[in-house]
Amino acid sequence: MNATQATPEFDGCQIVGRLRSGPISDLYEAVQQPLGRRVLVKALSSSILPSSPFAATLEREARLLAELDHPGILHVYDFVRRDDRMWLVLEHVEGWTLEELLSKLGKLTPAAAVAIAQEVARALEHAHRRGVVHRDVQPRNILVSQRASVKLMNFAVAVDERLPTAPELLDGGTSYSGPAYMSPEQILGEPADPRSDLFSLGVVMYEALSGKRPFDAPDERTTAQRIRQDAAAPLIRSAPDVRPALERAVQHCLQKMPSDRFRSAADLEIALGSVLEEYGAGPAGRVLGNELARAGLVSAAPSDEEPHRSGENAIAPPGALRPVLRGLVVCFGLIVLGGVGLQYLAMRSGTNRTTRHGSDRLELLPPKAAYLRVVADPWAHVIVDGQRIDTTPFAESIPLRAGTHYVRLEHPNAPTERRTVRLAPGETALLDVKMSVEVPPSREVRDAAPEAAPDAGDAASDAERPSP
Repeated sequence: MNATQATPEFDGCQIVGRLRSGPISDLYEAVQQPLGRRVLVKALSSSILPSSPFAATLEREARLLAELDHPGILHVYDFVRRDDRMWLVLEHVEGWTLEELLSKLGKLTPAAAVAIAQEVARALEHAHRRGVVHRDVQPRNILVSQRASVKLMNFAVAVDERLPTAPELLDGGTSYSGPAYMSPEQILGEPADPRSDLFSLGVVMYEALSGKRPFDAPDERTTAQRIRQDAAAPLIRSAPDVRPALERAVQHCLQKMPSDRFRSAADLEIALGSVLEEYGAGPAGRVLGNELARAGLVSAAPSDEEPHRSGENAIAPPGALRPVLRGLVVCFGLIVLGGVGLQYLAMRSGTNRTTRHGSDRLELLPPKAAYLRVVADPWAHVIVDGQRIDTTPFAESIPLRAGTHYVRLEHPNAPTERRTVRLAPGETALLDVKMSVEVPPSREVRDAAPEAAPDAGDAASDAERPSP
């Protein structure tokens, strides 16, 4: 902090130091009194009046964050507006941005990159379900804490259809860093939707895996053109340890048309979960802890026994948890006993999971069950191991025994798609297939009609023809 610059005062907060300054807002580290809690204070710059349209962005950010409550998103504790001042009090988390982590390591291990992206996808899904689109997903807005948790931050340019549109920020602290992480529709000035965030997250994953962004060019104009027109180079060229499933997930995010990307952040999160299991790297907390240790930011990764906490400031002492733990143990025991009883009754009565079509049956809950989620574009009948399950889209994952299963997807106007899936106990896998529908809808109806007797009109015409 500049020694000649007076330290501002904020009600109830003792400033420790200035972290960042920008033309619109300044960010401070502080201690909230009388709680003694470390916080961040994001304050409107002294050169901006609270009546300015740009000041409205700070208030919008506060309102948006107040709508969100997720361990992967920084919490807002307070919003204060005075005649000449305005500030936010935010959760403080000790850690490093992904940008800082990449500057130290160049690129991440595939498991670490996937673990971070999966946590960001979970946070985005929470925001998207509440109508909030972040619009600025990039490494400087992703925080990896000392405890190996991941936080998505900086909702300054986020949009919510329920709130008035704010002017685009010029704030260097919130980030215009060129178009590098923008989606094609954002480049064209079109409204962003949740799939725009998925494109940006795809760029972040590509950079974390390869050490470079997929569409970078010498100037912003050429970068914008590449984002709109060029396909990203295959990751395998710069990251040979990236497996095909991960390559497909990243490229799926980077599709030019929003409709060609993952349908939601939840679908991306499921796909990344399967990829993380394929790498066999263990819990995400351990993976990220190892990466922080590799960067020299922590002395050792958290042990597997250490709980993975996203909130850094609310840690109860062990003694205070004992009554709660005893209650949980009792409840768990009752649940287990009840489940055993239900399973016994099901075995006695021969109760199995009945498929929705046909007489074949799948077991209600196989021992060490795995789960398969099927997504087909535009739709398909789903047959697993010869048993008709349902017609997509359907919300429930299919419970299956661990092992190998044979899946057939059928559409009346597309070639049958066959897949073999191998599921580990407890695994949830995503099968995403695009059906090659070739016949126009009008012909589809005609071809589906049985070649039986002609209709009444045809019969009448035949009757009018002179006999030979």
